[in-house]
Amino acid sequence: MSGMSGMSGMSGMSGNVKSGEVPHIGLAIFATGVMALGLAVGLRFLKLVGSLDVFFETVFLPKGMDAALRSLDPVMLWIATAVLAFALPAVMLNVPGSWRRTVVWAGTLALTLSWGPVMLLASYKPEIGVAVVAVLWSGFCAMIYAINHVLPVDRTPVIVTSENDGTR
Repeated sequence: MSGMSGMSGMSGMSGNVKSGEVPHIGLAIFATGVMALGLAVGLRFLKLVGSLDVFFETVFLPKGMDAALRSLDPVMLWIATAVLAFALPAVMLNVPGSWRRTVVWAGTLALTLSWGPVMLLASYKPEIGVAVVAVLWSGFCAMIYAINHVLPVDRTPVIVTSENDGTR
């Protein structure tokens, strides 16, 4: 516990973080995934994701290639989006360090965006807007949570040596 006393001075948006406080990683992952899916559904309902899909098609479609006519199976798209929405914060909140979390987030976004050209080559429309929205929002929420909480993976272990074991 004495090694944790240095962390009690850290503050977040809600005030000081208690040294004995254990963040609720599972709840944070669940809430982040639900919020990301909710945002994707809302933007799909408002037809803003359709504009994003058209943008991806114009960016990824090579000159001289005909536009794809086939659409993805919506069930498969939403299953993949849900997996991304929950898996990304699960990984990010179990990786130590903000820099590593940022690399995981950026890598996941890059892989999600790379679906677009591959789908065009397979003659499918690059309807990846909902997945991109879910990755952006779940990664953002996971970063905010990690910044405002001392995660178990970020805690430095107290190493007992003969100099600090209290026997002298």
